[in-house]
Amino acid sequence: MFWKLINLDVRPDVLFTIPGINLPVTNTLLCTWIVILVLAVLVFGFIRRRQDLVPHGFQNFAEWAVESLQNLVEGVSGKEKGRKFFPLVATLFVFILFGNLLDVFPGIDTIGTVNGATNPVNLGPIHLLFGNDSNLLIPWFRPPTTDLNLTFAMAIIVVIVCQVVGFATLGAGSHLSKYFRVQGMLKKGVSGPIEFFVGLVEIITEVSRILSFAFRLFGNIFAGSAVLAVFGFLTVGIANLVFIPLEIFVAFVQALVFALLTLVFLEMASTGHDHEEHEEEAHAEVAPAEARQLASTH
Repeated sequence: MFWKLINLDVRPDVLFTIPGINLPVTNTLLCTWIVILVLAVLVFGFIRRRQDLVPHGFQNFAEWAVESLQNLVEGVSGKEKGRKFFPLVATLFVFILFGNLLDVFPGIDTIGTVNGATNPVNLGPIHLLFGNDSNLLIPWFRPPTTDLNLTFAMAIIVVIVCQVVGFATLGAGSHLSKYFRVQGMLKKGVSGPIEFFVGLVEIITEVSRILSFAFRLFGNIFAGSAVLAVFGFLTVGIANLVFIPLEIFVAFVQALVFALLTLVFLEMASTGHDHEEHEEEAHAEVAPAEARQLASTH
């Protein structure tokens, strides 16, 4: 056999353990640190040149990107709440985008340690693996968003922040009334128990957001990484000319989806159940008035 298909393992590989604290460092954790370091350097360079009267180069692009994202956030939540939500939404978008884009860089998933190869072809520091040895590579670098640990951590942070925003904005009583609609039980007929049951369903919905957040991002990026790896082996990189632009598009879309869903959930958390009821009552009052006005014209 000339080659074997590479191992597509959901679990990240442990590269080494930090002595003293016994912290296992995986290839996804290493790439997470690299993304944080790159973003820190870019932000530092952007801050140093923010006083320039005429922005140019990277500074011009960075200011345009920040303003566009801020306008998007404020368009959904308004200026007051948008300024509060923007730091979290922008941080998630930029971090996830850079983490996703690592997948298209040379060396990701292809440079690493040879684990137990029996007959590698040595070309100095480079080892070419063939036959039964072709799937024994342990990559040093793997996109951080292909690790469920990271996507679950970000999803849990978003859900917790949404609850904190709800309590801080609406108060404990108003926020908890979204989930425990005790007053609805006092209504006559079947509407009372139904409304109380809907509140309990909201609790399940909040928990399920963690799963949907984590698995949506992980599934799309891991699948894209697997496609690039498989077709890279099958066609010796020719198919990557097609799939790499597609992966760049998917990386941007998934980062934007995660950030926008976070923004929507923050907006929902800061909007009280009473406000929704008042809007429904206002619509109910306006509808008969409009009907009477239409009838009078005829």
